[in-house]
Amino acid sequence: MTGPRMTDDATSDLPATPADPSAEVEESAGLPVDEVKELFVLMGKALRAVQLYDENNPVYQRFVSSLKQAFTNLWTSIDDLPVTVEEDRFRLIGEEVYRAQSRTESISFLFFKDGVREITFLPGIEGEELERFLGVLQTARHARSDGDDLLTILWEADLDHLQYHFIDLLSEGIEIPEPTGEIPQNLGQVLQEEVGEGEEEEDTDEPEEAAQEGEAAPPPSSISREDFNPTLYALDPSEMDSLRRELETEMNRNLRVGVLAALFDRVEEPAHRERQSEILSVIRTLLPNFLSRDAMSSAAGVVRELARIRDLEGVFDEERSQQVDRLLAEISSPAAVSELVKALEDGTMQPSAEDLSSFLGHLDVSALAPLLRAAELSGEKGAGPALQEAATGMGGNNREALLELLESPDPIVAVGAARLAGSLKMQEAGPALSTLMSHREPMVRKVAVDAGRTLNVSTVTSGLQTALTDSEVEVRIAAARALGDMRYAPAAPRMKSILESKAIRNADLSEKIAFFEAYGLMGGDRVVPMMDQLLNGRGFLGRKENPEIRACAALALGKVGSEQALIILQRAADETDPVIRNAINRALKGGE
Repeated sequence: MTGPRMTDDATSDLPATPADPSAEVEESAGLPVDEVKELFVLMGKALRAVQLYDENNPVYQRFVSSLKQAFTNLWTSIDDLPVTVEEDRFRLIGEEVYRAQSRTESISFLFFKDGVREITFLPGIEGEELERFLGVLQTARHARSDGDDLLTILWEADLDHLQYHFIDLLSEGIEIPEPTGEIPQNLGQVLQEEVGEGEEEEDTDEPEEAAQEGEAAPPPSSISREDFNPTLYALDPSEMDSLRRELETEMNRNLRVGVLAALFDRVEEPAHRERQSEILSVIRTLLPNFLSRDAMSSAAGVVRELARIRDLEGVFDEERSQQVDRLLAEISSPAAVSELVKALEDGTMQPSAEDLSSFLGHLDVSALAPLLRAAELSGEKGAGPALQEAATGMGGNNREALLELLESPDPIVAVGAARLAGSLKMQEAGPALSTLMSHREPMVRKVAVDAGRTLNVSTVTSGLQTALTDSEVEVRIAAARALGDMRYAPAAPRMKSILESKAIRNADLSEKIAFFEAYGLMGGDRVVPMMDQLLNGRGFLGRKENPEIRACAALALGKVGSEQALIILQRAADETDPVIRNAINRALKGGE
């Protein structure tokens, strides 16, 4: 970039105006004036696009591309584009090529008000510098009155393909006298001419008196006490407020964030492998320190950045990648996660849910088992939801690892894995869940049955049929409902044998209802004769079934829902027993 040049004369850096107007016309005749005019129109549109849209917006990209193409086309005709800046227009060799009616939208006024009087665009400005140039104009247009001016912003942008000449606005319009070459010999005479005769008379006595005493007379001065008035240099209230705000901002600045940002900036430099290793060692020390100090936000930011940088191509070599993996494996170990959970439960750490989820979400897959265990033990209280969310995200991204945990010897981990497999609808988990339905722990069997019911796949039906005769009533009920929801007809014979046994008659009402309704769902019209006999039939001695069995039969008919089933239900509609009558009414309404 040709450096900006400050001149003492407001016009000394500008091209001389031809004395003959016809000379301007002749000089600009060979220039592509129309193309330049169109270029500045496109520049105005592109600047508005910068104000209204982000860089990925198609409108933004279209206007900026059009402006780049306009510059590219222009360089086929001229070597550079020097324009003179006036308050409301740009001129090219005296020819107006841009004018704006409104100052607020005027590009020329944006330059003029800060002293720029000539700008020259050079080939290459249409490259990556063009968007930076538009950004400079956007920043300058919306800068505060006490902020940087356009010259400062241009200087900071360091555009190699833009030259500009400017003037000192304080000296604009002041005539600077030409030097005469004569050096005055009598400096006292010069001073007297400056301060006036009255002041000269007042000061004549002291020099004479000093001369009489043989001492050198002090030089006369026109400086007064008022020149040292401290109020002349004091800050006004608005400046004091601004200074106070800046000071508070600096005092409240999070130094930890700045230091970490600097470390990660350096660690992204692949040319310095040893420095990368050193920084990773520092981070390995910092992470436990952050966690022990309840700085979860910083810890989450560290693991998030590590995971991001590790996935960037070419930043880490194999050795550094392994170093990051070891670091994440350490904080993801069962011991580390257990300590973290303990600190959360006893209140030693009280991070926000967002920070905790962010930290846990970037742990290594080895943390899945302890996370599942902690989530099961915490339930819906404390950090339980955040732990469950982290486990869900990790399990969804590592399905094979989750399948392996279904075979965990730890029943709590197996329960968590089964519950998560069901919520994720992992159909490939069907065989493992079917095996868990015969687990020694009732809790595991129950959750496995519930998960199998969610999956609704044939690979769990064998385990569900086995669970129909489980020793735990909750497991039996869950298995019956699962098979009923699946309409699994092959299980109907097994279900019928259970309904005909004495065991069902001795079961509580909720179990009876679950089995009868499941039989109605899976058996269809084939179960109608049996249910008709139980609801309306009489035994050898003319006695009807007990009210609970009859009510359950009615509910089963309601689940069948066929025309034949409805006829049988209506035949018993005049039943006087309230339990049976309520069941019939419920069945006639579709089992609601």
